[in-house]
Amino acid sequence: MALRTDSRFAGSPSLWMATILVIIYVTTAILAGNLFEPDLSVVYPFVQVNVEVWHGAVWMLFTSMFLHANLLHLGGNVFFLLLFGTALEEQVSVKRWLITYFTSGLVGNILFLLLLPDASGVGASGAIWGLLAAAGGFRGLIGMIFLGGLDIFAGGGFLAHAGGLLAGLALRFSWLRRIR
Repeated sequence: MALRTDSRFAGSPSLWMATILVIIYVTTAILAGNLFEPDLSVVYPFVQVNVEVWHGAVWMLFTSMFLHANLLHLGGNVFFLLLFGTALEEQVSVKRWLITYFTSGLVGNILFLLLLPDASGVGASGAIWGLLAAAGGFRGLIGMIFLGGLDIFAGGGFLAHAGGLLAGLALRFSWLRRIR
């Protein structure tokens, strides 16, 4: 029996990214010995530690997008990744989806770095906020306001979310301008 490669699931960047996030979380949890709230010191070189980034560990801006602090953090991010990511999949190519995801995540992490230079963080939220903004544009503003209310609990993560949101909107409008 041959593996189908024409399935919407097989070609879904949202599903692939969610799978990657879960695999990395489970691996981290196994290394840390705690499924619910793994000790991130086992993956310290990949956490965004802003003091370290300022001293040259710039890869942390990228690698931290694949780590999550606990099972609830992962679950929320995977849920919203699948919700907003699949909405964006119906509007853009896989290449643009990936550009949106990684650009939004990096812009969010850079904003977090610039405004909280002594903080540390993990998560894919900035990238996911970018997917929301790119998929919904200004029509998605109601969802953004609702999720912004939930951001009260995000601590410094709000900065990564805001940066991702702005990057996603910028990409959306850049692409729309090219279509016209």
